[in-house]
Amino acid sequence: MKKIIYFFLIFNFNFCFSQFGIINDLDGFVNVRSSAEKGKNISDKLENGFIVFYFEPKGNWVNIDYKKNGKQLNGYIYKDRIKYINDFTNVPLKSNLNGKVKLENENVKIEISETKFIKEKHNLKFHKNDKSILEEIDNMQIFGKDGGIPKKEYKSIQIEINSVKIELPNIALKNLYEPSLYNSKANYDKKNDILYILSSNSDGAGGYEIIWIIEKKKYKYRIEVYGF
Repeated sequence: MKKIIYFFLIFNFNFCFSQFGIINDLDGFVNVRSSAEKGKNISDKLENGFIVFYFEPKGNWVNIDYKKNGKQLNGYIYKDRIKYINDFTNVPLKSNLNGKVKLENENVKIEISETKFIKEKHNLKFHKNDKSILEEIDNMQIFGKDGGIPKKEYKSIQIEINSVKIELPNIALKNLYEPSLYNSKANYDKKNDILYILSSNSDGAGGYEIIWIIEKKKYKYRIEVYGF
């Protein structure tokens, strides 16, 4: 029992330091290094505005995960080279009822809904040597389950920014399972007209972080990472 409690304490402590952020450097870019020190260890360069997922600072450095050119990468940057997503205007959660959440402030309204996963509507691929292990759904990587069949999936995300209505396309919601709607968050960069919608989703296994970016009232892209 003590081990279980210790695990959840460590999990919650680490999780509170793990968030999405945006590269923000006076030089317009930041060098990514393979270790938390200066030297001949530059592994990449990221331009301002690039989104990363960062972990607990290590002195003046912060460890980051990021996706670039279809690859999942990792490295270290100075911790003051990141602008936190939650520094932008918060769009607070207003309600969470019957598989639907609403977030709203004076500029932005968001409605996120989930639905039951119906396996007959999907193409399921199981492990060739173990038919109890699900490997792909609709020929795509699975987020939210670790080998089992999902129970829930996203149904829709509808947005209104300054009276302009937007609905995220189906591709923005594909292969994201076991949504934890109560974890839904949103922040709005009013100056640049960029909306960030985030969530931490899990059924206890296969946990992941997701962020959708809506720029100038158009869906731009999403990023998903295994945050814990």
